[in-house]
Amino acid sequence: MHLAVCDDNIADRKQMERLLGRESDRRLNTTGVLYVDSFGNKEAILTTPMIYDGLFIDMTEDGSDAVEIANKLRADGAVLPIVFCCSKTDYRKSPSLPDNCFFLDKPINPSELSSMCDQLLSIKNSRVKRFEFRSLTETFYLEEKDIMYAWPEDDQTVRIHLMDGTEKTSASTLLNFCANLDFDVDSSNRGIMKADIGYIRFSPSGRLAMIGCTSLISLQNVEKIGFFNLTMRDGHKFKIAPSSRKTLQNAKNAVKD
Repeated sequence: MHLAVCDDNIADRKQMERLLGRESDRRLNTTGVLYVDSFGNKEAILTTPMIYDGLFIDMTEDGSDAVEIANKLRADGAVLPIVFCCSKTDYRKSPSLPDNCFFLDKPINPSELSSMCDQLLSIKNSRVKRFEFRSLTETFYLEEKDIMYAWPEDDQTVRIHLMDGTEKTSASTLLNFCANLDFDVDSSNRGIMKADIGYIRFSPSGRLAMIGCTSLISLQNVEKIGFFNLTMRDGHKFKIAPSSRKTLQNAKNAVKD
């Protein structure tokens, strides 16, 4: 589990690092290691919130406000649980708290911190994974179910057609785009050339398929699979190799079931 500590009091920040380090040692052979990054300013956490499974925060100095920072994270699309560590400020009394927030009192009690880590781990295990993508102008987040299909516009750009009919652009190759979706793109040298449309990769969930290095499709949204192309529900067609027709059909049936 990846955790972030954001505290502008250096002594409190170092103490939380030590407590989480000890908690991580206790979990080594059970729920696993806790990976902890700590920050002393709001700019750092605002740039990379999506990589964390939980945030411990207490920001009160130099015009910083922990609740304001938390609401900015929510406005930017971050859904990670936020744990307010109450010291000089009792954040429970704030009228504008974000959703999915929790509280600990300073000085931090190790047993209460352990219970909080259990709660954060439970949330992590029950949460649908969201993937981060970047265009030249924005960072955006998608779940697997948001994607109908995608294809490379050129060697460095992927066009993503979403279920709501809108489109996004990711600044990446299709291979890197699919790697970001947790596809195994390293186990074979096949499927990395556009001509090799007969090699099919599947996402770990089995819902998405990568056709060579020419396209990515949502199997649940395939309308028809022919010998030389498949048709999506919106009518868009992608070329396939006849040899991969049965593989794609079986995968589509498995998802449907």
